[in-house]
Amino acid sequence: MIRQSHWKAVAGLSAASALLAVGVTGLPGVASASSAHAAGNTVVTFAEGPGTPPNYIFPETSTANQSLYNNSQFINLLYPLVYLPDPYQPVMDYNRSMAYPPKFSDHDTVVTVTLKHWMWSDGTPVTARDLVFYINLGKAMGTTWGNYAGPSQFPYNLKSYTAVNASTIKFVLKSPMNPTYFIDNGIDYITPIPQHAWDKTCATCPVGNYDMTPAGAKKVVAFLQKEASDTSTYATNPLWKVVDGPYMLQSFGGASSPDVFVANPHYSGTPPAVKTFEEVPFTTDSAEFIALRSGRVDYGYVPSQDIPAIPSVKAEGYNVTPVPTWGFDYIIPNQANPQVGPILKQAYIRQVLAHLVDQNTMIAHFMQGYGVPTYGPTPIYPKGNPFVSPAELHNPYPYSVSAAEKLLKQHGWQVNPGKVDICEVPGPRGCGAGVTKGEKLSLNLLYSSGNTTLQEDADLFQSDAALAGVQINPRSEDFNTVIAQVQPCVLPKDKGTPYCKWQLGEYGGISLSTYPSGEGLLNTGGAFNAGQFSDPTLDKLIQNSTTSSDLSVYKQYEDLVVKLEPWIWQPVPDNIFATKKGLSGYGLTSEFDGGFGYIEPEFWTFNNR
Repeated sequence: MIRQSHWKAVAGLSAASALLAVGVTGLPGVASASSAHAAGNTVVTFAEGPGTPPNYIFPETSTANQSLYNNSQFINLLYPLVYLPDPYQPVMDYNRSMAYPPKFSDHDTVVTVTLKHWMWSDGTPVTARDLVFYINLGKAMGTTWGNYAGPSQFPYNLKSYTAVNASTIKFVLKSPMNPTYFIDNGIDYITPIPQHAWDKTCATCPVGNYDMTPAGAKKVVAFLQKEASDTSTYATNPLWKVVDGPYMLQSFGGASSPDVFVANPHYSGTPPAVKTFEEVPFTTDSAEFIALRSGRVDYGYVPSQDIPAIPSVKAEGYNVTPVPTWGFDYIIPNQANPQVGPILKQAYIRQVLAHLVDQNTMIAHFMQGYGVPTYGPTPIYPKGNPFVSPAELHNPYPYSVSAAEKLLKQHGWQVNPGKVDICEVPGPRGCGAGVTKGEKLSLNLLYSSGNTTLQEDADLFQSDAALAGVQINPRSEDFNTVIAQVQPCVLPKDKGTPYCKWQLGEYGGISLSTYPSGEGLLNTGGAFNAGQFSDPTLDKLIQNSTTSSDLSVYKQYEDLVVKLEPWIWQPVPDNIFATKKGLSGYGLTSEFDGGFGYIEPEFWTFNNR
């Protein structure tokens, strides 16, 4: 599953790109598609990831509900980003976007963005004021905003942002920025939202300019969040009827039935050839594969455990395309956990856990060879990716039970293979500051359910760790529960809450922005730094990577992350998409769009329908 910040959370990176079922009924874990293929109306159904139904419609997502499944496979169909990603390389695609390329001036401290002629579905133009509105509401959400990356990042790195006229917004930065970084991790955070319809504090209140003051913006956010909490009204609430994307929501099914989108007749871009788009929920990846093998799925995927069946899938009328993931997978140690936080703060402990992750076996046996190892914060594929440092091409902490045991013994642990290790030498001279004598090395792992590969990875990690006396206690929950609980524990405020109970958390991975910097993820206080890792040198290097255009500066950040092992890296399975012959289109199965990216069915066609 995949999370999304501008890093986007995913549930089970490869196997969770669940897909569509046309008229699939009576299959376990598979919802029925709601509409028939009417004459003259091209319908494509797209299955959601197992256990990952979208559950939020307001584009100002919080850290608890910002995921690929909400942002890039649901909200974006109604409210697209101001700049669309290129499907085939980590850059922006300005030709397909609603704004012209940004212009930088005054030594990269002034940025001007001009909108193309774009309309809301109610006939009102999309204006620069709508961009200002989005930023104002995001700032009002503070650290809970899903795009919050830290106090020195967007939009806090702005001296001002102003709607110069109806089509132009000007950003004045506090200091020069790397233009590529600022576009990909600043401007492209922006999703225009309809100020003329949403800038109010209650359903019957008049629209005003409430967002122009911090207090007023907070009231608007509170109102819109309350409206967005009622999923039963998503298809009927007048607020969500005002869209500027290629589709409008006709019906919302949640976890039990499809979400049905119909083409927006007032869309300012190229009119979609796919007139009806259905997203169908699945409870497990096995249920999705049943639908695929039944021939009732238009765009599906082959779970890792079913890769041997690919020849049969092809024979049943599908094109099968393996695609690497622009992202990575990892287990997050909760360094603020009241019980085991002191243990997880120790770098040697994280190195021990890394030595107990057998990535090669996971790829060979659970992913059937279709996977990529992860040793750091930058994806090593596609080959030739300019962001990759040589340090990421080799595992600094390869699988080795003996290496793990050696580290533990060096730091004062009594190693008990097959049982539980016990701290014998407490404190800084041994097990580490805050670790007490007699403390056991027993850790709970919370991970996303519904994905066979994630379950197999967790089971292998548990058994391999036990060989070194490290007790791993796995427990799975559905993806939306995991991302809601794997949040920063702030004491004493969060004492007793789920935020302070999880110890190791894995939702299945992160998909990255086109400039994969670490702000928001690994900088101190970043919105997606759920485990509260903190290193002042790393903070400085992350900041430097956002201002310098020299990739060697970025790689200094990357190399330090590889060394520090802030997370426990996991291998990333390839996405193996299965699309019915006749279904084609720009970005259909690409690395940056496609089933695990920012889906754009408005650019697809179905030649057989």
